[in-house]
Amino acid sequence: MKAVITGGGTGGHIYPALAVAEELKKRGWEILYLGSNHRMEAEIVPKAGFNFKKLSVRPLPRKISTKIISSLFFNTIAFLKALKIIGDFKTDIVMGTGGFVAGPVVLAGSLLRKKTIIHEQNAYPGITNKLLAQVADKVCLNFSEAADYLNVSENKIEITGNPVRSQIMNVERSQAYQELNLNPDLKTILITGGSLGAEVINQNVIKLYKYAVQNNIQILHLSGRNNYNQLLARLKNSNLNPGNSLLKVIDYLDKMEFALAAADLIIARAGATGLAEITSCAKPSILIPFAAAAENHQLFNARTLQKNEAAVVIEEADLTEKLLLDKVRMIIENEKKLSSMSAAAESMSQKDSLANIIRVIENLS
Repeated sequence: MKAVITGGGTGGHIYPALAVAEELKKRGWEILYLGSNHRMEAEIVPKAGFNFKKLSVRPLPRKISTKIISSLFFNTIAFLKALKIIGDFKTDIVMGTGGFVAGPVVLAGSLLRKKTIIHEQNAYPGITNKLLAQVADKVCLNFSEAADYLNVSENKIEITGNPVRSQIMNVERSQAYQELNLNPDLKTILITGGSLGAEVINQNVIKLYKYAVQNNIQILHLSGRNNYNQLLARLKNSNLNPGNSLLKVIDYLDKMEFALAAADLIIARAGATGLAEITSCAKPSILIPFAAAAENHQLFNARTLQKNEAAVVIEEADLTEKLLLDKVRMIIENEKKLSSMSAAAESMSQKDSLANIIRVIENLS
């Protein structure tokens, strides 16, 4: 059996696709991944050991502008190339996990009468998946709430959850402490802005850093490559030594499983894949949704965890150093709160989500 898989732009689209690809490969499937030639997947997917072909795609502008002409041109070329690649590969299934690259690929698969599946990670669907839902044979959802925003029949929809890579859930804390050179006897706060980093979070951590140093708490901060030097400069200007053993600042971490395993509390964005990993690891979290996310979908995601008391939400417009520190102290200094939020997160985890998606694929193929 053969599968063409597509999805990209952010880790939130790429890693669920890779989780599916890895499981299908174990079952003897041949995998071909189609992605953008200038986004993260062009680096991540080949490193994961999959055959990768590049498409020159561009996002459609959300407002009327001259960019729509170049976008349509590039996407038409990508669509025609996808038609040829899929036809030559003779695939059985085409699966898209979101991002604008999925549009021309899944559409090409549908027109070639291949079985098509899309997966929507967010509580509020992205524009690409809203459109593709009309032509796909199956629509897999992480949050059941997303079905309310899709104009498709119920028999198309499968509530599968969001697939998490197996290595995320199979790391011992002791191994994580050793890998990251952390002290196993101290509490650890993980700060991450997702695969692209988050400057707004980095700008509001100084009070938190000083609190951590004063109270012997470790901070592991994944700053994002674009923001790394700025954060180091900000720390130095605030008389904080980035070389302090309690403060570990990393621009990007390939093995996110170690950071998640070591954390007692996580400060993060609210991308669906990140939240699936957080809940799978049963971690309390403070979520700061990306305000500019398409259709504000991260706020929808975050509120789902907050409603279940697994997370505390701070909207970007309200974020200050003091508020962030207050929320951290409310959780990290209260063992009962840490424990109850951890239990709530675990109750929301969907550890069978990958198996659910594989079942949909195999039933369709």
